[in-house]
Amino acid sequence: MRRHVAQLLGGVSLSVAVFLSTAGLVTADSPTNVGSPCQRVNQVKTVRIKNKSTQLVCVQEGTRRVWRARIGGSAGSSGASGRHKFLNTTCTGSSDGRFTSKLTDLETLEVIVPPGVAAGWEIKPHGYVRIKGDRAAIYAPIDMELVQGAYYKEPPTFRAKTTYILHFAVGCEFAIFLDHITDPVDRIKAALNTAPNEDTRMDSFLAKPLSFRAGELIGYTIGAGPADSIRQWDFGYYSASVTNVYVNQPRRSNPVPAWKQLHAVCGFDYFAEPLKSTYARYFATHRGVLVPGAPCRSPNRDVAGTLAGSWYYKPDSTSIEPHVAIAIDLDGKSVIVAGLRQFVEIEASNPTLKDPANVTDRHCYYDSANGRYYFFQFVDRTTVDMFEGSGSCPISPSGTKTRLYR
Repeated sequence: MRRHVAQLLGGVSLSVAVFLSTAGLVTADSPTNVGSPCQRVNQVKTVRIKNKSTQLVCVQEGTRRVWRARIGGSAGSSGASGRHKFLNTTCTGSSDGRFTSKLTDLETLEVIVPPGVAAGWEIKPHGYVRIKGDRAAIYAPIDMELVQGAYYKEPPTFRAKTTYILHFAVGCEFAIFLDHITDPVDRIKAALNTAPNEDTRMDSFLAKPLSFRAGELIGYTIGAGPADSIRQWDFGYYSASVTNVYVNQPRRSNPVPAWKQLHAVCGFDYFAEPLKSTYARYFATHRGVLVPGAPCRSPNRDVAGTLAGSWYYKPDSTSIEPHVAIAIDLDGKSVIVAGLRQFVEIEASNPTLKDPANVTDRHCYYDSANGRYYFFQFVDRTTVDMFEGSGSCPISPSGTKTRLYR
């Protein structure tokens, strides 16, 4: 076929040749490789990689269109099936990953805290959707399959006493994470445990995944949090075509890959317009201060040689369990230190405010809300000592010392 097309081009005009090339009929002049640009989403090509016939599919990744291997596909196949790229389950079909329907109703949307915020004990690979009113509906933004989930107990102080955590496969290369879904549709309830677990542990995958079409109702939520406080639910999106590169990559990859950190993307970048711009108008800081139009940042906040990002208590552990996470907030006007005994936020008016991405030697943050200081001093590029104590920042490091590692 390639030779025939090349012969054919010898007798046609340049404009026709360009048309045939952009239509995907000419490959000799524009090599098609995994990761190279493509023109049309869902376009499929068969190429030879390491002497094997391989199908590539054109997918949308954020603002780019690129070729990716079609999982489970082979020459002449009309679909894809096999093992999911990072969920330990079977999958069916291929997807370009683009969202075609709304995620929630705007009238119940307070703000969106995008992925990459320092909270809890980590840099969050997912975002928070804060609700207004009594409850919010959640819809499938794309065709997807529920493959894993659990019904579990919330903290006793929360308004919702029990809730659901859900994992959906989107084709074989994407996944959606939803948490704090108070009242999912009946078929989700019937597929999962009926007595609530004590935690969010999900021990197995569904024997038969539940399919949802774009726009279909997933359920309702009143959000996580006390009745008199902010209430929110979690939304994460993950792509096998994206691998976030951290300062210490082996910590994220062994012995069991931390797929949410490795493959997290900002799902709001995958909505078509005008929904993409509409949701971006709701982007906010951890405190809920709107920063309309702010970029949908990466969940990887590590900056090599600086204080920014994640720091761990053990040098040789591959665990990413509770650690210290340090990052500037979405508006660039406050710094959050997560993972300590109390939540630490250094606000714009605080004289010790400094972007951790600009700290390469030593710096002390004073937390006026708790009356404590946190003095960070580098030992080397991947080791830092944290000194903490009561009162204002000392001139030199003193107080309780904790060594942290990348």
